Amino acid sequence: MPLIYHWGGPRHGHVDHVTDEQIVSSLLVYDGPKWIGVYEPLDPPQVRDTPQGPAAVWIVRE
Repeated sequence: MPLIYHWGGPRHGHVDHVTDEQIVSSLLVYDGPKWIGVYEPLDPPQVRDTPQGPAAVWIVRE
């Protein structure tokens, strides 16, 4: 299960485990109830060390 670090938007700084099915389209879409947002992988890809382990950086898509 990939680990994602969110950069920007309503989930900025959050680290989440996501399933392979959630990232198959290279977009993460959150539709609430707490957050709404669309994130995509940073280009070029980057990894950030987090307390949960290395996480791919995904940025908010505007």
